[in-house]
Amino acid sequence: MYRQLMPANEPRRPPAAGFTPMEVMIAMVILSVGILGVFSMQIRAINQNAAARMQTEATALAAQHMELLKAVPFDHTMLSADAGLNPHAAPRGAFTLQWTVTTPTVSPADVYRDLSVKIVNLTVTCANPNFQPVQLSFVRGHGQM
Repeated sequence: MYRQLMPANEPRRPPAAGFTPMEVMIAMVILSVGILGVFSMQIRAINQNAAARMQTEATALAAQHMELLKAVPFDHTMLSADAGLNPHAAPRGAFTLQWTVTTPTVSPADVYRDLSVKIVNLTVTCANPNFQPVQLSFVRGHGQM
């Protein structure tokens, strides 16, 4: 084995400055994985924000429709407990309102006396897979207590 020695009076060259192509490629892979993670979080945040907006709209729509049902006369068809009309439905844009009206089969005489009672269960649904249905219920009475 032969080894060539540098002459002592010749200056040494400093090592080359910069990065090797392999170091650059590894850095690019790490950066790409980080950017993909940020994009994924951004997309999820946008979807969750849209779902929250739809949930808020549905809750407001349900409250508004519940107030409408409270305002109509007790014997109105919107408050009919007839099996042929239940469940009632009303499309509102991207949402569908559905409500069922029932009359209690057992009413203690000492509680309701001459009071007629209807129980209304209102549900708002949407075709969006991120949407959770909104449900509200109330009791509507008519008569003297």
